[in-house]
Amino acid sequence: MPENKTASGDRYLVLTTFICGAIIMVVELLGSRVIGPPFGVSLFVWTSLITVTLVSLALGYWIGGRVSDIKNSPAALFTIILASGICLLFIPLIKGAIIEQTLKLGLRAGSLASSVILFGPPLFFLGMVAPYTVKLYMTDTEKVGKTVGWLYAISTCGSFLGTVLTGFLLIPNLGVNNIIYLSSLILIAISAGYWLIFSKKPYFMLIALLPIGLLLVPKELPSIVRPDGTEVKMLINQDSAYGQIKVVDYQYGGNHLREFLLENMIQGAIDVNTGMSISKYTYYMEKLALSYRPYAKKALIIGLGSGIIPNRLLHEYGIQTDVVEINQGVVDAARKYFNYDPAIPTYVEDGRYFLKSVNTRYDIIMLDAFAGDTPPSHLISLEAFQFIKKRLAQDGILLINFVGSNMEEDKLVPSSLYRTLKEVFPSVDVYLPGDYQTSKPGIYNISIVAGGAGVAPAGETAMAPVYNDFREDVSGLLTRKAFYEKGPLVFTDDFNPIDFHDLKARERFRYNIISSSDRGIVID
Repeated sequence: MPENKTASGDRYLVLTTFICGAIIMVVELLGSRVIGPPFGVSLFVWTSLITVTLVSLALGYWIGGRVSDIKNSPAALFTIILASGICLLFIPLIKGAIIEQTLKLGLRAGSLASSVILFGPPLFFLGMVAPYTVKLYMTDTEKVGKTVGWLYAISTCGSFLGTVLTGFLLIPNLGVNNIIYLSSLILIAISAGYWLIFSKKPYFMLIALLPIGLLLVPKELPSIVRPDGTEVKMLINQDSAYGQIKVVDYQYGGNHLREFLLENMIQGAIDVNTGMSISKYTYYMEKLALSYRPYAKKALIIGLGSGIIPNRLLHEYGIQTDVVEINQGVVDAARKYFNYDPAIPTYVEDGRYFLKSVNTRYDIIMLDAFAGDTPPSHLISLEAFQFIKKRLAQDGILLINFVGSNMEEDKLVPSSLYRTLKEVFPSVDVYLPGDYQTSKPGIYNISIVAGGAGVAPAGETAMAPVYNDFREDVSGLLTRKAFYEKGPLVFTDDFNPIDFHDLKARERFRYNIISSSDRGIVID
């Protein structure tokens, strides 16, 4: 393939174009998994990633075209590809230090800065590949359009394959770091392959040993000892189709606590010694369920978390409970680390789809899928609530655990949620945590009960044991019913800007969690 073009050389160029197109999409998709755990996977994070991708590729196209006119050489092209592979290779090695520093800039500026530093260089070099391959492949200047169209079609086909493989196969099975090392290996190998096949320099293949070595090195999960002597140990760090799953233990003296994290957001926690929940909101949901439907026989929970609530409903109160959870990884972790009962019927699918496809009637439906950066808008709409109402038994209730702010500027979303519920359910009650009014501005679990006309709590009902620190707060929940005015919006499938209006509250929520957590656990 050197200066005298050959058919085999052209085929190698086409293969190179296809592979580089695939890797571009792999890098863009993996970007959210690299910076998502500390910065979140919200609108501003995706904006940062897409901006960096487009700008880096544009610069690569421009510079690559200029350089190809100056140095029209296959060796130069494959040196550029080698550089992109080496840049990728370093992402898992330096991401901790980069994110540690960029977190100081805040979530928005930090996500943009980390995207530029980590993904800008490899995407820039990959952008240079397209104009270079056109220059090397083209022989007939009268067929420029045909050549460019052909090669860009090949690159786009590669991007399609890279997208599908990454989203549906690689992330759930290999993990983010291993996919990055594999992508680096492919780029380095195709570059070294040029020197082996066409320049007869086999020693260049030794470069491929770098990513192979990193792929084979086992990675230990982080373990930290705080200044006060608390031992913090990560038990699992797993990339799933719907986010990064972590389980973290905290031990000090005889105390042993365990947290379940999804994208570094707490989904549930227990005292390992007693098995009791140390997530206050789980007791709120339990108390409201018992108070409003003391004789409930069947419940549905959308959003499993650590599995604390369905376990308690079944084993403490004899309520037959179905669970819908979209993420199989969450189900597996809840069973292994939080004693989630495998006998509880658990459906791994989308909650909205489940509501449409079953005919079962439930006394209680709990919607607990809100502890993330972006609220699931398809579950918070007029149409979704209408589906839920159809699945409720007579006098059945909908319970919602909504994570919201106590700041006046953030009231639009919960008040609009209240208005949307009132369009479907005659009765909607809102309950606040004990420190909602007295604490400084923050993010809290807001409990909502919706049902038919006249639905009201039957009074105090005996509960199973509550974690000692929460007894007084949980006992007074029914006295903290809040007055809510209808907000300005009705959320529908057609118009549901909840993620836009709730952005600042969610950003503060993540910032509070990240700033108070162990950096070694957050960034890993």
